[in-house]
Amino acid sequence: MAQKNTLIFAPTYNEQGTIRTLIDALLALPVRSDLLFVDDSSTDGTTEYLRSVAAVEPRINVIVRPGKLGIGSAHRLGWLYARVHGHSRIVTLDADLSHDPQDVPRLLAALDAGADVAVGSRFCPGGRTDYRGWRRFLSHTANLIARLVLRLPVAEHTTSLRAVRLDRVPPGLVESVNANGYSFFMICITRLAREGPIIKEVPIHFHDRQRGSSKMPKTAVAQAILSLARLALERRPAEPLGIPQGSERQCPACGGPYRTFVAPAQLLCLQCMGTGNSGFGDQNE
Repeated sequence: MAQKNTLIFAPTYNEQGTIRTLIDALLALPVRSDLLFVDDSSTDGTTEYLRSVAAVEPRINVIVRPGKLGIGSAHRLGWLYARVHGHSRIVTLDADLSHDPQDVPRLLAALDAGADVAVGSRFCPGGRTDYRGWRRFLSHTANLIARLVLRLPVAEHTTSLRAVRLDRVPPGLVESVNANGYSFFMICITRLAREGPIIKEVPIHFHDRQRGSSKMPKTAVAQAILSLARLALERRPAEPLGIPQGSERQCPACGGPYRTFVAPAQLLCLQCMGTGNSGFGDQNE
């Protein structure tokens, strides 16, 4: 398979207020890239809009899932899609414009300068956030505790704004993360860091969402605490499981080619979350 360069990925659910602006900004970037949106069956017209623009713009790709299956599983699907379709780099970000699309070239420039992983950081020198009050305190405190406990070479543990050279990450290391909710981001950066790549933090301005409301469930804080405890106890690098090849990747339930290993010899479809052998995966961890 001929290798493509960059995939920019964002998960979507009810993003009607921002999706047009986001797509226009990403298509206008001075970086040639393909775009992937994984939509969890939005109810506000986002799904229909994504399908309409994908029909006329060949750089845009859309996967619509049957319901809200978790932001972490959507990111895992984005990673698997990038590998399956031969991309060499992936950039991930939020669809609500809390991440500035103009920061994407800055992350890619960090990769070009020698980094294996570039992280858009609110908490490194020069970074800032629009959060105020309780949300600012919670965000700062969570990342400070994670830094003290995990001792990773980053100040930012919970953002989705990242760029990665896929050839520097073993296949299956991220795709097999057993977390389909917001704790995915902390587990992902921990797995990446423990592989020993060159990680560069790029200071960003994190914007508060201007439209819509946060989709973070009330259980996210408790899930993050549990994940942090597990990561603190499991100091060894995770064992990459690889990714299925050929027909093994095909889901017998939905027909999509996006099954991945979640344990040795255990497969999960990231498109419909069907295991094909034991029901459905946990959508919230």
